[in-house]
Amino acid sequence: MWFLKLLFKKRFDTEFITRFFQTLSEHIPDVELVWKKGGSEVALSSASSAVIKQGKKVLYSQGSRFGWIDPFSAGEYRAELLKVAEQFQLGREKPNYWLSLVCVVAYLVIVSGAMGAAEETVNLFYAGSVIAALLTSILMIFSYRANWSHNLRSLCTTLWILAMIAGAFSSVLLLPIIWTENRQQLARMYNSNRS
Repeated sequence: MWFLKLLFKKRFDTEFITRFFQTLSEHIPDVELVWKKGGSEVALSSASSAVIKQGKKVLYSQGSRFGWIDPFSAGEYRAELLKVAEQFQLGREKPNYWLSLVCVVAYLVIVSGAMGAAEETVNLFYAGSVIAALLTSILMIFSYRANWSHNLRSLCTTLWILAMIAGAFSSVLLLPIIWTENRQQLARMYNSNRS
C-alpha cells in the first residue's frame, strides 16, 4: 500500500536512477534494477518507470512524476537505504499544503451540507463516519510524524481505509493531505537518524 511507503516528487530520469542504483548496490547486496513500461519489463531505451528490488522486495520505485522508497521492506538494510536516499536528496521538496487545505475545506462543506439534508438516522451514521474519517486522517498524519513501527502504521492505515470507505465518496477529499504528509516523512526520517 502506498500509505506505508515514503513518497517523493521526482521526474523520471534514467541517469539519476542509474546513479542511485549504483550507489545503493555498494551498500545493499543483491539489488536489481528493472526498467518498465506499462508494468512490463523493457529495455532502458523505451522505459517510462523503474524499480529497484532485492529479491522479491521492491525498495525503490520511480514513475513519470513521483516515486517511493520502502525502508520497511529493506529489513536489516533500512539504514543504508535511507542514507542513500538522503544522499540523493529524495523527499527534500517543499510541501505544498494549498491543495490539501482546499480539499479539506471542500470536504467539510460537503459534509455539513449532506448532514443538513439527510434524515436523522442517516445523519447519525454519516456523522459517525465523518468523525471516524477525520480522526483516522489525523492519526495517519501523526503516524507519519512519529517514528512508529511498521506494524503500528499498518494498523493505522487499515483503520483509516475502513473509515474512508464508511465516509464514502466525500472522504476521498482527505487524500491530498495524507499524500502531502507522506512526502514529508522522508525528510523527518533523515533528521531522526542523525540523532
